[in-house]
Amino acid sequence: MIEGHIREEIRRRLESYGIFEDESEIEIQVEKPRERDHGDLSTNVALVLAKQLERKPRELAGELAASLDFDRDVVESVEIAGPGFINFRLARAFQIQRLLDLWHGRGELADIRAEAGRRINVEYISANPTGPLNVVSARAGAFGSALVRLLDAIGYDAHSEYYVNDAGRQVRLLGASLRARYLQISGEEATFPEDGYKGAYLEQMAVELRGLDNAAIRAAAEAFSDESFQRVSAPEGTAEDWRRAPEEESVRCFSKYALMKILAWQREICRRFGLRFDTWYFESELHETRRIERALEQLRKRDAIFEREGATWFRATDWGDEKDRVLVRSDGTPTYFLADIAYHHHKHQRGFEHAIDFWGPDHHGHIARMQGAMQALGIPEGWLEIQVLQQVNFIENGRPLDMSKREGQFVSMDALIDEVGADVAKYIFLTRKPNSHLDFDLDLARAQSNENPVYYVKYAHARICAVLRKAAAQGVDPGEPNPSDLARLSTEPEWALARELVCLPQVIVGAALFREPHRLSGYVYDVAGLFHQFYHECVILGEDADLTRARLQLCLIARLVIAKVLDLIGIEAPQQMGDKEEK
Repeated sequence: MIEGHIREEIRRRLESYGIFEDESEIEIQVEKPRERDHGDLSTNVALVLAKQLERKPRELAGELAASLDFDRDVVESVEIAGPGFINFRLARAFQIQRLLDLWHGRGELADIRAEAGRRINVEYISANPTGPLNVVSARAGAFGSALVRLLDAIGYDAHSEYYVNDAGRQVRLLGASLRARYLQISGEEATFPEDGYKGAYLEQMAVELRGLDNAAIRAAAEAFSDESFQRVSAPEGTAEDWRRAPEEESVRCFSKYALMKILAWQREICRRFGLRFDTWYFESELHETRRIERALEQLRKRDAIFEREGATWFRATDWGDEKDRVLVRSDGTPTYFLADIAYHHHKHQRGFEHAIDFWGPDHHGHIARMQGAMQALGIPEGWLEIQVLQQVNFIENGRPLDMSKREGQFVSMDALIDEVGADVAKYIFLTRKPNSHLDFDLDLARAQSNENPVYYVKYAHARICAVLRKAAAQGVDPGEPNPSDLARLSTEPEWALARELVCLPQVIVGAALFREPHRLSGYVYDVAGLFHQFYHECVILGEDADLTRARLQLCLIARLVIAKVLDLIGIEAPQQMGDKEEK
């Protein structure tokens, strides 16, 4: 990529200053400047190194700029700006070649696939199967699915995974809650469990159960007949049979049914949101295959655990945690922490060279102990990477909405899709970094106007399609983009758009490596804005046949770029949206 070429030339010139003699690594940033009139690329290396070299930044920048040696057919000029930035302007012929490489899928767009199939596991959502998916899960879905596509785009073999916590206290509590609701609607006295699940979805489930015979219950389980869900099955009998069973068996049956129903909801809502998981991994498998015991034994062999007060503890403080953590309680039951250790240990055993987890904001304190446990098992430091997703606040009529999951009064992922659509939700989730709080403006999301950024971007793609349809109706064939035609582009709106289009490979690589899929939404919004400006300021279907052909070819490349980015986000690129302004 051209950024790498510029970095190497800067590094070569910096060697004469002796700053690499101690083999220290100096990060040389080359990126698109904030202001378009500052050139195509820029570096702040002189500002970074000025203090170390005891030089004035602008003076050092001028000295470096004068020493850089580039082919003028590639880098047309090198300029100094501000307190010490070095700006680079790329030659038009080189930019045209970059446009053509985009069109043909070669050059920088091909070179970004540098990871040669390295296997990487991306686990996201993984909500407890105790209720409908909420908006934090939706945000995790937007980021996780986009990151998987980005990693695939740069050559990784990215594997998406959903972890199902189908064992332990929470699942039993879910069954006890459903059982209590069923008994109540059947006219029996039933005490609702403390800390039980109070959502209306359980009342609805209980009502539905009254009318289901065993055949209907078993039919509901047939949706889980595929390989990923063979662990999901319906309990034998009917709800009346479960109700008459001893309490522990009764709760187990209601738990099994509730788990089956809620997993069906979760899988369906993921499909509605456009999410695909390569694996749904069930916690119960860890228990049945004794992977939990084997992980514990590995920790014991490495002297990473100790016994105290009848419980087994992990030496978490050895790995930066604030205190040691219980792995096995004094009654012999394993904690969720031990199950998570065994699960991630098995990820490594499955051959993944790296693992990325998306966790909610309430799991931040869990990071150090989990990463420490991986190292205690002999897994390399850095193998497990955690991305924390912050809370989503919904705004309506200028006021925040109050949400409480515990009382069942929360915005579900399903309701959000019904309200604004999956595409809009995914795009808006990707307008901020994952570790930043997000204010989701529902009024803006519902708007069918250019104020809505999703509409604005989609409209750009549809507008290009409309222009190309009109050209075809007039018998105008743009032909394949080629150097001689694209060389006729000369105005600033044309070249502002072209310069942004060729940044696509750089954006994809940066978004993937820095785990920042939100870069995609900002980039495609800028591309859409520059296309709309080009559309309004340049007559695309004009009297000059050669210029018309050049501008249509630019439209073709712009359509390709917008569609590519929307596909990475998981959003439809529409062919039409009622555009009446073709020209």
